[in-house]
Amino acid sequence: MADKKKRAPGAVLDKVFDAAKGAADEVVNKADRYLEGEYDPKAETKKVLVKGTTTLILVLSLLSGAAFSGPADINQDTAGSQINQPPIVMDIDDYASTTVDDDDDDADEQKTAKAGVVAKFRQAVLSLPSPIRLILITPLWAIGTAIMTAVSWLWGVIFSSPIGAFIASFAIGFAVLFGLFAVTAKMIFPNIPLRRLLSKRNILILAGTALTLSIIDALAPMYWHQYPLIAAAVKVLLAAMIMAIVFYRINKLIGKGKYMNLPSPVA
Repeated sequence: MADKKKRAPGAVLDKVFDAAKGAADEVVNKADRYLEGEYDPKAETKKVLVKGTTTLILVLSLLSGAAFSGPADINQDTAGSQINQPPIVMDIDDYASTTVDDDDDDADEQKTAKAGVVAKFRQAVLSLPSPIRLILITPLWAIGTAIMTAVSWLWGVIFSSPIGAFIASFAIGFAVLFGLFAVTAKMIFPNIPLRRLLSKRNILILAGTALTLSIIDALAPMYWHQYPLIAAAVKVLLAAMIMAIVFYRINKLIGKGKYMNLPSPVA
């Protein structure tokens, strides 16, 4: 324990030194880019401002959509809203007899924290003058409500409909093929940069393969009841055939000197 306490200040100083060195290197790098005409401080500042403003508007819009039910709720009379609040009724006996679950407590704490943020935002908005709420908060509420409605609709489409199942099947299949192709291609052609191996045409071939497999998965069970039993074998064989064709194409281009003029590592 003593050794750890002695080394702790040194470790902190090392981290501070590394952070300062990184910041200094970044400043020097930007200075060099500026002298070479590759860095424009005004353009970079404008990009940061645009990103920051967009993020702020998005956050405020989502908070407004969650905190208020509509424009009338935003522009209500704050004085009247603080009067005659409904009383909070708690059954002590039920509360005392309820068993405590740590997982439920953690979930309740997270929900309470989120509700607390929304409640504080609502209180802060209602404390603003009515013209400001009407001009600023009402448009933000409209944006936030539209975003949450669209996300809710997309969530339902993806997870509660055949179209969503097809999209999910295509996305998963493409991700698997993409990862398998990238790893295998780099092992077979180690001298070629990965960005060249993942050319647009190769990615389109992988996407087409994933789309074909998804269509087969969706239609084959309707006409061939035994398909689910051999679905995995069909996918593996078709994917292997397509990837073999792509690898053959890459090797052929290397042999013709059209792929970065590198010698083919495959005989």
